[in-house]
Amino acid sequence: MTSKIQPVFIVGTGRCGSTMLSNMIRDHAGILSLSEFLVSVTDFAGRTAKTFPEGRPVDAHHAWNVLGGFHPRQTAMLRHGVEMDEMLYPLASTSRFNRQTGVPAILYVTLPHLTRDHDALFDELRDYVMTFEPDLAFRQYVRVFEWLMARFGKRAWVERSGGSLRAVPRLAKSLPGARFIHIVRDGRDCAISMSKHTGFRMMMACTIMNQILGYDPYETDERRGVEELPDQFYRLLPEHFSGDAFASLDAPAALFGHYWSGEMMRGLKALADLPRDRVLTIHFEDILAEPKPWLRRMVEFIDPSFVDEDWVQRAAATIRPVRSSWRNLPVLEQSALTDACAPGFQVLSKHGLEPDSGGACPMPWYAGVRQRVRPAITLARFVGVRAALALAKARLGRVTSASPSAV
Repeated sequence: MTSKIQPVFIVGTGRCGSTMLSNMIRDHAGILSLSEFLVSVTDFAGRTAKTFPEGRPVDAHHAWNVLGGFHPRQTAMLRHGVEMDEMLYPLASTSRFNRQTGVPAILYVTLPHLTRDHDALFDELRDYVMTFEPDLAFRQYVRVFEWLMARFGKRAWVERSGGSLRAVPRLAKSLPGARFIHIVRDGRDCAISMSKHTGFRMMMACTIMNQILGYDPYETDERRGVEELPDQFYRLLPEHFSGDAFASLDAPAALFGHYWSGEMMRGLKALADLPRDRVLTIHFEDILAEPKPWLRRMVEFIDPSFVDEDWVQRAAATIRPVRSSWRNLPVLEQSALTDACAPGFQVLSKHGLEPDSGGACPMPWYAGVRQRVRPAITLARFVGVRAALALAKARLGRVTSASPSAV
C-alpha cells in the first residue's frame, strides 16, 4: 500500500493558525487530514525517544502502545480538567473512555477529527497494527497513515501537529521525499496565545522540570533533587498535580516569545537545507487578508490535481477575523515581547520571509548581548534565581534534547 503523492507536513511554531488549515483540509475530497498525531503520540514531546527509537525496529505491540496508550502528561491534565481545547474525544457519561481512565493518544484528536465513529475506527486500527512485522518506527506510522488514507478513500495524506517546526530534520530524514507547508504568524501573537494554552504551558513546565532535575518526573518514580524545584513547579509533579496549581502557573508571554524565536531560528535553518520545491511558506496574516489565492496555492503544492474551486470557496468561508492581540498590551509589555521575538523576526528577514513586524526595529550594535541576556532574565523571573542557576548548571553539565515541542 503506497501513496503516489509525496506526503506533506504542515509545520509551525504552534499557535500559528495551523489547526485552521487541518480543519479546511479535512473537507477536501481527496486529502486525508491527520491532526495532532505527532504531538499526541509523543505526549507533548515527553515520549519522543520511545515513539521514535533511533535505529531500532519496533514490533506491533510497541507501535500500538504508542498509538493506543494512555500517556502520563495528557492523562494528568485530563483528570484535572485542563486538557487542550483542541481535544475532540467526547467526555460524555456514555463514552468508552473518560477523565479517570484517560484517553488513548490517537483518540485524543486524530481519529475523532476524521469520524464520529472513532471508537469503532480505533478497534479496526488496532487489529491492523497488530499484524505489523518489526520495522523502523516511522515506517510503522506511515503504514497507519496509508491505511487510514485507503479507509477514507483519499489519495494523499497531510499531517499537522502544533509546534512541529523543530521536527523537520527528523521528518525529512525519515521520509526523504516529504514536503513541508510552513505557516508563520507574528511571534508576539503566537507567544501570547502560547502563554494561555494548556498544552504549551504544560510542555514548558515539564521541560523546565526536566532540565532542573535531569530526568522527566512523568516518566519515572525517581524524585532526586525535587527540592530544587520552585514551588509552582513542585506542585506540578504528577503526585501533586491539580487544576488549581496548573492555573496558577505564571507563564509570561515574553518567555514564550524567546521560545518562538528559538524555534524559528532552528526551524528555518532546517527548511533552508531542503530543495526549494519541497517547502511552501504561508503567512497566517496573508491567509486572513486574501484567503482564496493562498488556499489555491497550498492545495496546488500538495498536488495540482487537488485544485478544486468549490473547496476553495468553502474553506475561505470558514475563516473568521482574528485581531492582533499583542497591540493591546501595555507599552512596556509590548516592548519586552517585541524584544523577545526580535531574533525570530531577524531570521525571517534573513531568509526573505519577513512579515509585517509592526514596530520591530533594526537592532543596535549591542543587540547580540541583549538577546543573550534577556532570555536568562525572563527565565529567572519565571522560575526564580535559585532555580535559574540550577538550570544553567544543568545545561552546562549535560546536553539535552528536551524542549516544549521536540517531536
